[in-house]
Amino acid sequence: MIFTTFDFLIFFFITFSLYWLARRQAWQNLVLLTASYVFYGWVNPRVAVLLGISTLADYFLALNIANRRERANWAVAASLLMNLGVLGFFKYYNFFSTDLVHALAGLGIRADGLLVTILLPAGLSFYTLKKLAYILDVWRGGLQPTRNLIGFALFVSFFPQITAGPIDRAQKLMPQIHADRTWKAEYLYSAWPLIVMGFFKKIVIADSLHTMTQRIYALEHPALLLALSAALAFSLEILADFSAYSDISRGIALLFGFETSVNFNAPYLALTPTEFWNRWHITLSTWLRDYMFFPLRRSLTRSSMPRWAVNMLPPLLTMLVSGLWHGAGWTFLVWGGLWGLLIVVYQALGLGGQWTPANWLTRSFAQLAMFTFLLFSWLIFRAPSLGWVGDLFTTAPWAGSLEEQTIALICLSMTIFYALPLLVKHLLDRRYTDPNSVLHSAYYAIASIAIIIHFNSTAPDFIYFQF
Repeated sequence: MIFTTFDFLIFFFITFSLYWLARRQAWQNLVLLTASYVFYGWVNPRVAVLLGISTLADYFLALNIANRRERANWAVAASLLMNLGVLGFFKYYNFFSTDLVHALAGLGIRADGLLVTILLPAGLSFYTLKKLAYILDVWRGGLQPTRNLIGFALFVSFFPQITAGPIDRAQKLMPQIHADRTWKAEYLYSAWPLIVMGFFKKIVIADSLHTMTQRIYALEHPALLLALSAALAFSLEILADFSAYSDISRGIALLFGFETSVNFNAPYLALTPTEFWNRWHITLSTWLRDYMFFPLRRSLTRSSMPRWAVNMLPPLLTMLVSGLWHGAGWTFLVWGGLWGLLIVVYQALGLGGQWTPANWLTRSFAQLAMFTFLLFSWLIFRAPSLGWVGDLFTTAPWAGSLEEQTIALICLSMTIFYALPLLVKHLLDRRYTDPNSVLHSAYYAIASIAIIIHFNSTAPDFIYFQF
């Protein structure tokens, strides 16, 4: 089920009504849990069964870790094997099965039966990281596991977050799940701007650019100018699309009395790659930092490895994992590797942490340099293959035919046009901090009208559903 459909609107109003009529926390949690499984299994109920089985397993494994410390390592290993095994199977089977069949054929073994398409359940990558963080925190002793099965199941499956985050930790959500909740008008006042902006960014901006970028990236041999214009449009599309989901998710959660994490903070204004990942998909970045980067760096620091390896390996390996998390393909792996190399280079230049430019000219140059790399990274991220990217920079003409030049100009014009509303909103937020100002109200009114005009019940999925 997608936020921007009529089905979801009906589902939401039924859930919202039953939830606040329940009044008691236990019944409210039960309503939300039931709704979350209906939401998640709406198209394919089997994915909800998979979610339920893995949730039950981690619930009991976490209790075992806390109660029987001498066997905690075995329980953690079992959880890691289950979660990463399920994620790896669904996410990477299609990527490796073809190569495996060819390798077996070279040995004279016929295995064509392995060539089946495995569909990735939406949200699997997100709720897997949620559960892994819970298990690891219990194992480290920083979190006591809950004995409330409904509360834990709701934490894992909370429907505003399950398909594309934010990846909130148990320390943030579990106390809210176990707390009493009563309706407050401020929930609506706080949620409405988020929901309006989310729908506006998704329906008006991202979906309008989607058709253009999809067709250009589907071309076998586009001109370099056309491909770069599509990369620029996609950079706006993915920002609008993913931040839209996060906004709507946070807004819906607020309507049920839950405060969830901010996932985006003007990422394209970043000065360094580290700052970018502190602003983009913040909950994933902090997950990778806390459960991979820091443990890896601590482990290498205690080893006898040379200093340069201790500095290089953690960011490189972390970003390679980030690339693989986003998808099974060489483009994602190279994308993550390039980000890792860039972080290493910036750290070697002394720009790895918080850096304040000396003047506005230095700041502007740093932002331009970062955005140039961003554009190139999104080009690879969205590309159908590495060969397609290689052809762009080796054999493709710069400008191409007159038709390609015209399409590139149209694509560039559309990108500028749809970027302007986000720029205006950013300036409004900086200049007029009071969200109740007349200018903010006018902006949301215009955005609401645009949403009604552009609303389409057959709109494409959110981009991050595929990850």
